[in-house]
Amino acid sequence: MPVHQPPATDLVGRAVELDALQAALGAARGGRAAGVLVEADAGVGKSRLVAELVQRARAAGDLVLVGHCASAGGEALPYLPFVEALEPLRTPQAPSWWAAARPGEAGADLSQLQLFDAVAVALATAARERPVLLVLEDLHWADGASRDLLTYLLRRVREERLLVVATVRTDDLHRRHPLRPVLAELGRLPVVHRVVLEPFSAEEMTHFLRALAGRDVSAATVRRIHARAEGNAYYAGELLMAGGRGGAAALPTALADVVLARVEALPAGTAGVVRAAAVGGRRVRHDLLRTATGLPDDELERHLRDAVALRVLDPDGGDGYAFRHALLHEAVYGDLLPGERVRLHAAYAQAVRTARAQGRWVASAAELAHHARQSHDLAGALVAGIAAADEAEGLRAPAQAWRHVEEVLPLWSAVPDAAGVTGTTRLELLLRASRLASLAGDPGRSALLALSALDVLAPDAPAPVAAEAHRRCATALWGCDRWEEALAHAHRAQEAGAGEPAAAHAVCWALAVAARCHFELDAFEAARRACGAALELASRHGFAGAEADVLITLGGLDNLDGALEDADALFTRAAAAAEQAGHLGTALRARYNRAVDRYDRGDLAGAARLLDESCAWAAAAGLSWAPYGLQLLTLQATAAFVAGEFDRALELARALGPQAPHAATVGVGVVAAQVLAARGALEEAQALLEPAWRDDVEEGLSAAAAQAEVLRWRGEPAAAATVLVEALFSFPGIEHPAHLAGLRLGAQALGALADAGSRDTALAERVSARVEELAATGQPRAGALGPEGRAWLATARAERCRLLGSPAAQQVQAWREVVEAFSYGDAYALARARWRLAEACTAAGAREEALPVLDAARRTAAALRAAPLAAALEELARRLRVDAPPGRGPLTARELQVLDLLAAGLTNRAVGERLFMAEKTASVHVSRILAKLGASSRAEAVSIGLRSGLLAGVPGALPGGEDPAGRARR
Repeated sequence: MPVHQPPATDLVGRAVELDALQAALGAARGGRAAGVLVEADAGVGKSRLVAELVQRARAAGDLVLVGHCASAGGEALPYLPFVEALEPLRTPQAPSWWAAARPGEAGADLSQLQLFDAVAVALATAARERPVLLVLEDLHWADGASRDLLTYLLRRVREERLLVVATVRTDDLHRRHPLRPVLAELGRLPVVHRVVLEPFSAEEMTHFLRALAGRDVSAATVRRIHARAEGNAYYAGELLMAGGRGGAAALPTALADVVLARVEALPAGTAGVVRAAAVGGRRVRHDLLRTATGLPDDELERHLRDAVALRVLDPDGGDGYAFRHALLHEAVYGDLLPGERVRLHAAYAQAVRTARAQGRWVASAAELAHHARQSHDLAGALVAGIAAADEAEGLRAPAQAWRHVEEVLPLWSAVPDAAGVTGTTRLELLLRASRLASLAGDPGRSALLALSALDVLAPDAPAPVAAEAHRRCATALWGCDRWEEALAHAHRAQEAGAGEPAAAHAVCWALAVAARCHFELDAFEAARRACGAALELASRHGFAGAEADVLITLGGLDNLDGALEDADALFTRAAAAAEQAGHLGTALRARYNRAVDRYDRGDLAGAARLLDESCAWAAAAGLSWAPYGLQLLTLQATAAFVAGEFDRALELARALGPQAPHAATVGVGVVAAQVLAARGALEEAQALLEPAWRDDVEEGLSAAAAQAEVLRWRGEPAAAATVLVEALFSFPGIEHPAHLAGLRLGAQALGALADAGSRDTALAERVSARVEELAATGQPRAGALGPEGRAWLATARAERCRLLGSPAAQQVQAWREVVEAFSYGDAYALARARWRLAEACTAAGAREEALPVLDAARRTAAALRAAPLAAALEELARRLRVDAPPGRGPLTARELQVLDLLAAGLTNRAVGERLFMAEKTASVHVSRILAKLGASSRAEAVSIGLRSGLLAGVPGALPGGEDPAGRARR
């Protein structure tokens, strides 16, 4: 039976923090939902403060839901705190939110979105009846799925009568703790507030110790305890309790010694129960503890009553007990003898197995695996670890499932008849680990595991087994851009499964992967043949996922032929079909291709809409780190940067956090470094760029460009040129995307050489020749260079003119072409091009043309907060004796209206009619426009207006592409 806790001390010294919590709860009662993060070091009093809030909320009639995050040896069942907290909302008629099909069954690949939405709706429904306080204790131990669900809820809440309070142990948050980026993201939400608890002051410590002791405590004792505990309430309480039992003469100097002194002071039987409880975890169920100790109920309850009375354990409000503090649990567990620890873990493992066999849920499979491992029961750990992976995968947590499979793989060879014990094979386990690693964002590990699976593939393996093993290997290698190897394994899968009906699925997917490989290797006819064979097989057997995958490859082939609308239709059709069939990875590939196509065509606004939608979809499906999920995140940040949305690009980079896979960190980090460099935060940008990034397969060229940007604005153009030239000649360059990145690198290399005053004409011609070769021989997605490719090619030619000192008129014309090319929407590149055009016009004596161009560039630099570029433009403005701040150039408001109508092709008479002025007046305005712009004709005035951003609706200050980083996997 449960044992009740004695009355706690009154709350001491937390009036301000409690007022903040009560104010938030009061606002929630009025329909302003909010979240509060209660943060402090271990033992400072987070739980005591929240307990006071819970007591007052219950007294006011609010619905209080409490869930605890728990860690048993690092293992935690996904959504554990929410499962506990939301149990009171369940009814016999309501299905479980947490029920999920087993992996491989229909519905197993459904998005997390349904689950998250169901939880949000349940809380909102409850809040309509009465205010709801949801408390999540010990968020630092939360599993990844629970962290995602909490973030979703706090992003969604608005007018519900709901307050979410979560406690966080800050001293647990090491630099790479997975909760750190979550806290950073939550901190930016307007509905989330922070309450930070500080250690007790000397005065507060005096009140606390006197209340705890129930008597007066000498000032000397208070000073000594306060100094040793450094204001930590828990530490102070432990020191006081230990001193009160005779240890005052020589109080221990380490908290562990104090804790153990208290435990040793317990009656022998009670101390044994406490040690047994420590093996169960920070919190332990009463029934599991009873089974593990083997004690009769009355004897166990007597010992528990003593442990609770002496404040070693606390009833947790349910059917179990919790150590008063994590440090207390850790100290007791660490003091166990090795044999004692093994014996008790074995007892817990057996208790969990017995309960699960009887249909009673007492612990997760992950906890069972932990107990089995610690008791040296390798067979039990193997079985439970696989079951833990099943549970995690069923709960849409592929990264946790992968970790469980990786943990049991080393046990396989140590367990006799492991296949018979587990009902699976080592081959199947390796292939599963490979698939999960890919979903978790580690393609390199996925490929390594798939290749390891082939090492255990028997020479006489059945055809379906061999075909599937090679198919998985082909898929994993393709994910690492090892296309020739992937193609070889795809062929081996087809050979192994040829003529075997049971292997048709593996063969069909192998054909689909082969088509992708042929595509990447520019063997387009072979790709079409493989697509045709795969479609025929998919149609015959109803393999919807493989059919959708092939449609995406065919869309890429249509792109190359210039049939852009046909390609988009195929991508759209593939995405819908794949989602309907539950093949979310394939749907993600289709979504990526749709977005990158828009981007390559220069439709930045359309691309941004698709990217935002697809990234949100991937996050809801738990696929942000999966193939194409990573590329979508990088392209989303890149699109924001190119469109001049610098703040958004940095926000996306910050939201990624240190828990992200390496590929995402590099891709988005390079974009963030480009923004920081453009804004003059050169040290911060340099700190972000790790040298190893320049060796990255996908992002190395972009990393080199970002590094060069830092060096150029730092005043080291020669060093920048060295970085760019080395990168330019470090890749073959005929394939897309590298050739597009090469165009950019070459253009920037020529610019850096010009800035450095280089006289190495041979190097200049070599770089120029390389750029022209890439433009002529490269393979863009759409078969021809898109807006960005053409813009960088024009930039390379203009920078060559600047470097070689071509005639001024030739340089002016070259930079006019660059400005026109970048007018598709690259805000920062367009501003730089206008800077160079204004310089060229100044050198050519064309001040009238330089002024409006310079003005437009200044406006963009100011809007972007691009400090280095703005400084360079101000220097040019001083040379031109321009004192006015940037506006819309030298034209008056009325003249700008006239120029807009000239661009629309209106005659002087039509302009007059539109603006309600005489034709002669319109003619005068036109004459003034021509004079101010230095134009000899109406057409030339319009051309100058386009280049300088004077015309309404033309990208000027902040326009809104081929991928500069060259991400173009199809």
